[in-house]
Amino acid sequence: MDWAERKADDPWATERLSAVERADAADCRSPFEHDRDRIIHSVTFRRLQGKTQIFAPGEAEFLRTRVTHSIEVAQIGRALAKMTELPGSLVEAACLAHDLGHPPFGHAGETVLDELMHLYGGFEGNAQTFRLLTRLEEKSKAYAGLNLTRATLLSVLKYPYRRSAGAGKFLYEEDADRCEAWLFRGSAHQLLDAAHRDRPPPRTIACQLMDWADDVAYSVHDMEDGLQSGFLLPSMPLERIADWVWYRLQLTAVPDNLTRERVVAILGELKGRLDQPDATIREVTGYYIDRFVSSIRIVPTQRPEGPFDYTLAVPEDIRQECAVFKALTLEFIILDERTTTLAYKGREILSRLFRVLLENADPSAGKQRFELFPRAMRPQLEQQAAGEAGYARTICDYLAGMTDGQALRLYRRLFESTGSSLFEPVQGHC
Repeated sequence: MDWAERKADDPWATERLSAVERADAADCRSPFEHDRDRIIHSVTFRRLQGKTQIFAPGEAEFLRTRVTHSIEVAQIGRALAKMTELPGSLVEAACLAHDLGHPPFGHAGETVLDELMHLYGGFEGNAQTFRLLTRLEEKSKAYAGLNLTRATLLSVLKYPYRRSAGAGKFLYEEDADRCEAWLFRGSAHQLLDAAHRDRPPPRTIACQLMDWADDVAYSVHDMEDGLQSGFLLPSMPLERIADWVWYRLQLTAVPDNLTRERVVAILGELKGRLDQPDATIREVTGYYIDRFVSSIRIVPTQRPEGPFDYTLAVPEDIRQECAVFKALTLEFIILDERTTTLAYKGREILSRLFRVLLENADPSAGKQRFELFPRAMRPQLEQQAAGEAGYARTICDYLAGMTDGQALRLYRRLFESTGSSLFEPVQGHC
């Protein structure tokens, strides 16, 4: 089957995890449009407005949060889908959902939760996204999660690994066991239990488009925020910037055939465009987004039969530019002492909250057991049969679902004398 023929009425692509739900004949939306709308109207999506992108929410009105980033990724994803004749609502849904699992305080929060959950199955933002979509986000009492279509869930599955693969990115074991057979039914693929460096993991073409849309938005828009906020200054000496960017690339991952001279050339072109007297920052970043989006092409395997049998091809020079812009943002914004000190604070907040809540879930807490949790959570905790690991996962879900502000309010209430008001809810638990 040609990949462009996988339309919104394909039974394999549009099957939902729970068969309880029946389509409304009066509703003219496609299954993928349903998925997109369910994501937009979810509590989890709304909470992204209070979660860090690279700057904390509220630092300035013009800086991006997770929700504005997700909306921009979706716009880029829809443009990519239109170019490749894939259903735009499918790619858009995946883009809107791709960051739902991010905890408070950005990647610093993700790192500390993974450390705290090391003995209990780990934490990973993409795995948390899948868990939210298939289990935690409540839409109906008839089924768990949002009950999205197979195609949409596969489009979000950026890292189809079990934790045992050691890839650093994975699905939680309980979610993998519950969903793997259904997800890959009718295909020759499955979750990987080992990382293979010589071949890419099985990802649908819609998933690859979502991933590239995220890369484009992250590399260009976060750089734009750095310029608008003054963290990145075009007046800085080019050679000095290139030295730091090249250093950072060597510590992370250097794209194929990228040299320091090429880094200087990429940054020199960027600086030249920004220095033009009649150019605005938005015009410059718009140029790069158009360039990154229009450069792609789709390459099929010899005998393409389904959405796994196509590869998104991005020219080498475009991937190099994207990587340099990411390294620029990482070095001069994310690793700036003004942001790293706040990231440290976020890690300490989540670490202390996790430990005190886990202590309160232990039987040794006696009559005070579960009293630090919202009342709506207590029956779930009382019925928990998985012991400490089960309590840890429930606490991790609770903390990961908070906004930055909710986590800070709970911390202040528990540990500071000038805590939040007694009448101010920590989190509306849904």
